[in-house]
Amino acid sequence: MNQRKFTTFLEKLTHSLNPEKITEIAKQEDFCVRQRRITPFNLVTCLVAVMASSTIESVADIQRRYCEWSESNISYRAFHNQFSKPEFPEFMREVLSSLLTDWLQPSLAFPEGHSFHQFKQILIQDGSSFAVKDSLKKSFPGRFKTISPAAVELQVTMDLLADQPCSISLTPDTASERDYLPEPQTLSGCLLLLDRGYFDLEWFQNLQDTGGFYIARCKNNINPVVEAAYREDGKMLKHVKGKPLKTVQGKLFKRQRTELIVSWKKGKHTITARLVACWIKREKKFSWLITNLPQEQFSLDEVSEAYRLRWQIELLFKEWKSYANLRCFDTGKESIATGLIWAAITAALMKRFICHSAQRILGKVLSTRKAAMCCTVTFCDTMLGIMRVDRKATKLNARKLINFLGRYAGRAHPKRDCDSGKFSLGLQLC
Repeated sequence: MNQRKFTTFLEKLTHSLNPEKITEIAKQEDFCVRQRRITPFNLVTCLVAVMASSTIESVADIQRRYCEWSESNISYRAFHNQFSKPEFPEFMREVLSSLLTDWLQPSLAFPEGHSFHQFKQILIQDGSSFAVKDSLKKSFPGRFKTISPAAVELQVTMDLLADQPCSISLTPDTASERDYLPEPQTLSGCLLLLDRGYFDLEWFQNLQDTGGFYIARCKNNINPVVEAAYREDGKMLKHVKGKPLKTVQGKLFKRQRTELIVSWKKGKHTITARLVACWIKREKKFSWLITNLPQEQFSLDEVSEAYRLRWQIELLFKEWKSYANLRCFDTGKESIATGLIWAAITAALMKRFICHSAQRILGKVLSTRKAAMCCTVTFCDTMLGIMRVDRKATKLNARKLINFLGRYAGRAHPKRDCDSGKFSLGLQLC
């Protein structure tokens, strides 16, 4: 164990989760006017610990743990009143925002000289929805009204190199995902990975004009003009220049990928991009990727491998829902439901922060999923030390937690990860 890095981790953990800082946020959001028996700091630390370590269905589950940890007798009504405050969700959102600011740091990097080393950030944009209680359908209308009349969607921008979300918006499930894309002018020098639901040629052009780059899946109904086409082995396809994609699609090879330079005419402007075509045998159709990465710097294979990293945000969503209680809570109050969603994400954020810190301290590649599963007893002991402002107990249990993750949260197939998994493009631990 690297003692210097462990000390840095412990200081960052206790600095971000300290009574003065959390109380100040509570006062700024009018959640706390004066101190009561249920303090904002104790509430946050207990909420994070409970969300991270056990299955929660209602406020009563949290109340029981709070009474146990604080060694106090708090009635359910008094506890419920804190969650019912209109300011509760905004308070929890600001706590999450503060922790994101403190804990967002690179955990992965491409080596110098690598073609992807040039990007300031590699971002992934996607959304994930889930049902909430039907009585919330006015505040959070769902897309599938028969099955889930009420549902929410989390619009997330993930920083791949930090392996953490960097922007999160909570919306009704009916909200348009494209409305929550980052502003193009903020993405200069960045690479953005997108699913086909975000396909928007005008937005792609705006991103390119500001110095940003993208790789996205395309809709199957696109029909640009083909300027040139190349097989994966480099051989150029003949008699395709100037023809619509639909007319040359039958000539594309199914045993190897094809790269096409294509253009769309939009008013007085022409939008040019690269397409990568890959035949999906089981679906009997082509899958298309679109990118503006320069052909001379980024090969067809690198574009395809880079897009596979978009799957990391799907794994993030799975962790949130499986190991941080991001689910439908048994409450019809909007403030409680929203606040508990932010609390669940805060718990997931903390578990990833601890996992990444353990990687640096131990110099070992860990699985964030296994770390999320492992965060139970030792994690709760650490949080209890933080809640009671017992630095000695916090340090002792944090050390136990790091060592435990080192023993039991290692990635199952590190060699395979380098050959065909997360690290196949050249990513390394910072």
